[in-house]
Amino acid sequence: MDSLVRDCEKLSKHQTAAMNKTLGSVEAMIRALELARTEPASLGSAQRQCKQTQDAVSEQLKELCTNVAKYGKHVERSFKLDLGVVAESRAFENKQAELGQSIMLHFLRSGDFGLARSFAAEDRSVVAEDCAWARFEAMNALAEQIRTHVLEPALEWALANRAALDALGLGLEFALHRLRFLQLVEGGASVAALAYAREWFPRANTGSERLAEITHLMGVFMYARRLGASPYAALFGERRWADGAREFAAAFCAVQGLAAASPLAVSVAAGARALAVVSKVSGLLRERRVEWSQQDELAVEVPLPDAMRFHSVFACPVSKEQASRDNPPMALPCGHVVCKASLDKLARGVRPGAVASGRFKCPYCPGMATAGEAERVHF
Repeated sequence: MDSLVRDCEKLSKHQTAAMNKTLGSVEAMIRALELARTEPASLGSAQRQCKQTQDAVSEQLKELCTNVAKYGKHVERSFKLDLGVVAESRAFENKQAELGQSIMLHFLRSGDFGLARSFAAEDRSVVAEDCAWARFEAMNALAEQIRTHVLEPALEWALANRAALDALGLGLEFALHRLRFLQLVEGGASVAALAYAREWFPRANTGSERLAEITHLMGVFMYARRLGASPYAALFGERRWADGAREFAAAFCAVQGLAAASPLAVSVAAGARALAVVSKVSGLLRERRVEWSQQDELAVEVPLPDAMRFHSVFACPVSKEQASRDNPPMALPCGHVVCKASLDKLARGVRPGAVASGRFKCPYCPGMATAGEAERVHF
């Protein structure tokens, strides 16, 4: 998808450049014709200008059509995937109940209560407690109020759950107060905004960790009459309300012990990113008549954005394998870290540097160690 987006942006820039060039040629032709109307002697020059403009427009149109056709073929190649190659039906064996609960939870989190009721009616194995419905209805109602610029109910919830939010290290209360402060400034109530900041910012900044941000916000009063042309213009975009609603929903779910983002949505997004890579690798393995024998692990690494990385990842510098629950990272006394499988091989003398006493040399420094001296590392 990233390559498609980049190519689409290039195509858009090329189209804009071609359009500007075409308009320039047409305007030059119009000027030549207007001149020929008043000066008949320049009619031959106007005729040549018309011919040049026609040729230039035709050439630019031809080039643009060629680029559009190439992009269309790129799109077709990108989405022409044989899903049967990467399908793994065993992944969902005896997992129908868990999958159903994930779908139901996604509907509830998204506020699609009609879909959730229809799904529950069709799949009797899915059970959603009344309290869960009530919690998510309250969450979506409060988030919708934030989108419509009504902050008081969400602020009341944040104040009532201040202890839980602070324990999780979430700054929702300050974020909501900041929205209210900016709302007052935008409405021209600078005096009320200053009074609001003096009353609430200190309460939401108990550890002084947001002092720099508060100091920065106070500078907005210098530009109160020209916010759109000020360095603070980005803070007053309409997008801030949608961002505030998402931050509130994430904090609400965190207080309830749920992930900030829908697990189903994250899984589908990650799978979509991995689909092209996995399909290509699966095709290559099939052509070479090779099977990937490692269970619960992909044959290649799939690049994911930071937003989809929820656990620290360690790759053993010796075996180049990624650590797992069965093959955790182990720290040697010298401080270097290897996976447990590599540690066991070193202890058995499989690697060069091992000695008969059971002690072995660290692969990266002169330090000596035994398997018993290594300690498991938790990232």
